[in-house]
Order: sequence, then C-alpha cells, then structure tokens
Amino acid sequence: MKKMASFLLLLLAVIVFATWQYRLLCLLLFVWLNRQWMIQKYGRHCYRITVLLLIVCIFIAIPNYFQRGRTQLVYLDSDGERISTPLPVYLANSVLPEEELMNAGMKATAILPPASLSPVFKNLGSRFVRDAQRDFWSGMAWTFYAPYNRLSLQGSNPGSFAYAQAMNEIAGTNFDGVYITKPRHDDKTVKYPVVFFAHGYLGSWELYQGLFSRLNDCFVVSIGTRDLSGIFSRQDINKVFTKYLPMLKNEGYNIEESRLHLIGLSNGGTASNVALRSFSDKFQTITFISTSCDVIKRSKAKVILFGGGKDASAVGLPSAARHLQRCGTMTALMFDENENHYMMVHQADEMLDFLNKEMGLLNEK
Repeated sequence: MKKMASFLLLLLAVIVFATWQYRLLCLLLFVWLNRQWMIQKYGRHCYRITVLLLIVCIFIAIPNYFQRGRTQLVYLDSDGERISTPLPVYLANSVLPEEELMNAGMKATAILPPASLSPVFKNLGSRFVRDAQRDFWSGMAWTFYAPYNRLSLQGSNPGSFAYAQAMNEIAGTNFDGVYITKPRHDDKTVKYPVVFFAHGYLGSWELYQGLFSRLNDCFVVSIGTRDLSGIFSRQDINKVFTKYLPMLKNEGYNIEESRLHLIGLSNGGTASNVALRSFSDKFQTITFISTSCDVIKRSKAKVILFGGGKDASAVGLPSAARHLQRCGTMTALMFDENENHYMMVHQADEMLDFLNKEMGLLNEK
C-alpha cells in the first residue's frame, strides 16, 4: 500500500496537477510517507531539512498576498487608490489557484459529451468546447501551461482577479482591480508606453499575463469587467483615463500617455469596438483578437486584427480590414484559415512578434 501511495503521489505531482503549490504538497506527502526509509538512509537531520524546505517552497508557491515580481495584481478602491487584497479572494486563491482551476477545466472539457447530449455545456458555447476538446486530444492544449510557468520564473504569482469577478456577480461585492506587468528592463529614467488588455468571457487572467509579458518595453495593464462576462461598456473604457492611468502615475510608474494601446480578445473585443467608436483619438493602436470588428470608420488609431478561419467570431476580420482601409484607417491583419478561437495560445510567438512590430515596441534596452 505504501508503494502504491508513493507512486500515486509522484504521478499527481508530475502529471495531474498544474501548480507548484500542489506538486510540492504531493512531494511533501511522499517524503512524510517514506520518512522511516529516509531517516534510516540519510539521517533524521536530512529528513527534517527536506521537510522544512518543501514547506517553505509551498508557501512561496501560494499566490501572493503582498505583491512581488514583475507582474502584480492591484486591487483598487472607488477612488482608484491601491488597497490590500480582499481576504476572501485571497483565501479562495490559496485553496484553489486559477492555474489549477484552468487545468481541471481543460481536462474536464476533454471528456465532455457532445453538445447535443449536454445542454448545460451548450449554453457555454458548444463550438468553443469542441475547439478545446480537439486541442486537448491533438496535444495542443499543453501550450496553455507555458505562460503560467513564465510567471513563476519571473518571481510573480499574483493570484486571480477572476475570483473577485465571480464574487461580484454572485455575492454583489464591488471589487475592482488590474494586473500590471512592468517592462522587462524597467529603467526609472525612461517613460514607457502602456498596453491595456481586455479579456474575454471566463478568461484566464493569469494566462494572459504570462503571454503579454513578452511584449517589449511597455507596461501591460489588464483591465476587466465587474463580472465574468467580458462585455465592456463605454464606462469601462473611460476608466482607463479616469482611474487606471491616474493610479499608475500615483504608484510612481513612468508612463508615456501619448503612447497608449488597447487589445481586446474574444468578448473583450467589445472593449476594442468601444475604443474604436469613441476613443480612437486616444490610442495609437486598437487590436482585435479572435473577435469581430463591428465599427468601420476613419480612425487616427491603427487597427490590428488577428483571427482564424475556423473561428466564427473572427471569420469576418479580413473583410473588416478592407473596409477600414477604404475609410483611410491604417490596418494590419494576421489571419490563418486553419486556426480556431484559441489562436492567441497556439501562435503566441508569431502574434507577439507581429504586435511588437505593429505597435512599434521594438527598442529593447
């Protein structure tokens, strides 16, 4: 039984769990289960040091309460001032980090029955479930883990604002916050552009921080809706100027307000449409990823579009690019006929290189 339990614990640590917090906990239990063997072979002193080191590493791997690292999750009060992480949100993150929640979600999605047999999941968007299932069984889903690991290597473990959004939606709380990723080479004497990112429905915020941290020489600020919908209003985008930019300046970040960019993904494309309709003179670029561009007008901002031919949300982007060009709007299009709704994850390197070029974020220090 002990051998079987030891094997299962190592299997959980290596294959099943996604977070270092849970992997290390499995290793700690493995060491405890085999304590007599370890004491006999290596001595009681070595066993105690091993246990202590694993406990310390587990506490490091638990999502931050006091923010550290290049990527931070900042909670704000109604005046836009930084506040401490709400305790119920932090406790939820500590028990089940978002990375682990996404890991379980991917594995559960892989074995879901067809949408025709599961009306509950049909309401979540059957085509997205089908895309996720195909990705998992073709081996492509594993690319979801790399951005999380990138955050860990940066010394960042910011937790998930999605828990706060869920509490807002279910319990009527009013939590507000943003993720801030600093430039790779944060020179206090240099002013940097700011890229605002708007996520989609049930979007994994931590995932996107790991992805967009590869943009060059800029601050990346991920903004969200009050709830999990990812449907942005004019008021949400106006908070960029009335709340988030003042907060960045109050926190002492060196930002260049004349160089602002906005990216919307999936449902977050509503943010891009609002920005293009009402705030196009305030952004250098407005980007649509795996979503539709519903506003056709002459714009001072360059419009960047990414999409796949197998994604119903984005299939009209080539046509939108042509219509925008006819209006005199500068555009840039990256479109792959064979891609689905998860293009941002599948082709992260190519898309980020494209964004660095089209946004003018090429000057690494």
